[in-house]
Amino acid sequence: FVSLFPMPKTKKKSKKQLEDELQKAAEEQKRHEEKERLFKLEEDALAANRERLEIELEGKNRVLEAERLEEEQELVVRMKGERKRCLDYEQSKLQEKIEWQKFVSCTSRPNVMFENEITTYVSMVREERSDRESMETAIEKCKAAEEVVGDLLELYCKACEEGNVTRQDWCMHYIGEIRALEVELIDAATAHLLLYIEKQEANAHLQVYLQWGNANDEMKVGFWGHLQSKGFRAKSIEHSKIQIGLDLPKAIQLQSIGHCIGVRSLYTTFDSAGKDPVQMSIGGMIRVDLLSIPPFSKKVKGWTIRQVPAPGKELMKLPYPNTEHTTASTAIAAPCKIDYKVPSHVLVSKSPVVSWWDASVERWSTEGINEITWEKESRKISFFTARLASFSITQERHIDLPYKHWNMRPCDDMVVELTVQAARYELRFMISEDGLRLKGPQLPELLDVMFEPGSGEAGGLSGPSGRRPRIRSPATLLNELRDCGLNLMPKNSDADQLEGYTPKHPETQARAYSDLSEIAAFYDIASSRHNKDLPAERALVRIRENELREVFNPLDSDGDADYQAIMFFPKKCCQVQSLEGVSPCREAMAPGHFTHASLYLCFEKDPAPGPAERLQRLEVTTSTVRFVEAVRQTMQLMHLLSFV
Repeated sequence: FVSLFPMPKTKKKSKKQLEDELQKAAEEQKRHEEKERLFKLEEDALAANRERLEIELEGKNRVLEAERLEEEQELVVRMKGERKRCLDYEQSKLQEKIEWQKFVSCTSRPNVMFENEITTYVSMVREERSDRESMETAIEKCKAAEEVVGDLLELYCKACEEGNVTRQDWCMHYIGEIRALEVELIDAATAHLLLYIEKQEANAHLQVYLQWGNANDEMKVGFWGHLQSKGFRAKSIEHSKIQIGLDLPKAIQLQSIGHCIGVRSLYTTFDSAGKDPVQMSIGGMIRVDLLSIPPFSKKVKGWTIRQVPAPGKELMKLPYPNTEHTTASTAIAAPCKIDYKVPSHVLVSKSPVVSWWDASVERWSTEGINEITWEKESRKISFFTARLASFSITQERHIDLPYKHWNMRPCDDMVVELTVQAARYELRFMISEDGLRLKGPQLPELLDVMFEPGSGEAGGLSGPSGRRPRIRSPATLLNELRDCGLNLMPKNSDADQLEGYTPKHPETQARAYSDLSEIAAFYDIASSRHNKDLPAERALVRIRENELREVFNPLDSDGDADYQAIMFFPKKCCQVQSLEGVSPCREAMAPGHFTHASLYLCFEKDPAPGPAERLQRLEVTTSTVRFVEAVRQTMQLMHLLSFV
């Protein structure tokens, strides 16, 4: 397209005009920049002023908070002191009954409250030990020693409830020493048996079979001996009375050339090995030892000459495999098969792990153990092992951690139900002034923990065959559950094995458990999913008043707003705006609320306080202090705020 009309010619600007336009644009740019600079200065000044005011306000609030908490702390100390006096009075009455019962029982056991009586007892048992002591006598002494261990465990549980770590370690030290003494007694009796082995009845193949105890005993011993140094072949040993079986390969004799050998199987329901920080044993321990039988006595001119082993060498345990005298033909030791019965109260998984105790590193090891078989009906476990040692079923100490959620609700006067969803089971407990009892799950292995032995009418609470519910102190019952394989008394070190979990600050936990136990009879208390993500100094729970003792689902999102979130700090707490359905956690204080030195004061200073009697019922008295303490102990022992 070609235009028919010529385009008008534009007049070219002069140099001066261009310079003027450029100067004008530069001045305009300068004015704009100056305006922006002044605006920014004003904004910075306002921001700095706001920040200064916020800092001043925060400082003022901190001062006011410190003054308020200092003033309230005196009141809290007085209230908690009164609570402790009530508790001491109630516990002194119970202790008088316990001491009287011990007095009328006329027991000869040492008083485990005093260290000198324990050490005297241990020394006397060692000094009174005879070189000619029979296995029956040794086992009876071990049973008596276990009664002393029972007293120490009772003291240990009390120390756990009081949070006295020094006392706990003290009790465990002497429990370990007494149980080591029990093994010494069995070793001494075994040494005497071997020294006079020719007096035992042997079969046509010169083999001796002996066993002590019954299938369900806490301690049982089996022995097999071959009274000649050659002619040994692969041997299957069955101690049917105590339900322990061994399959020994021919390699045992090849690695013990020149020895008449015996094999002792010692089973105990307790684990006398050291403490592995990661693994725990369940179902007791079986110790299988390969022993050298001393030279037999000789008849010379009417005299009986017997070689007596040197002191300290009465019992010669032979290693298997024998690494000191290994030849090319015996470089790889043939495996031994071991089987034994697991007590009926122990929870065993479908695929259990069996380990041997490696004393050199004080750890449980699975090296060389395979073909593990668990027979649930007969409760027998069998496995092949490349060595003879001390064996046990093992599992991780934190196998039931973390807790997925937990909640507590009042269900009767001074009775609450605690539901804990652990990693494997949902557990339900009833907490009352008498202590703690397990309500569920009703697994066959847990029935003896849930109900008293025997049968009898127990009303609506009756269990199988009318058995009465079994109530124990919180630490005692939780310790019994640990013996069953349920470790619900975790240590702070267990958090190292769990990703994303850090134990809460001790003072934060102490404040939370003490305050929450005082409202448990009237409020539902539930865990919060935000608690895990908070710093160690903060802990979060949710509460809901429940005067009518109704059953609510704390996980129901529709009822989220019915719960009030409570944030605990060391020595203080407050109501916050957190909701389960809102992330991240809203840590701001609820409108009109401030931090206070205790949860009771949070209720007392509430902007919209309820009736006076509602606050009055939260005060701890002699009639409620045992219940309150049972709730506090249970929460503390289970570390409900650190592992959820």
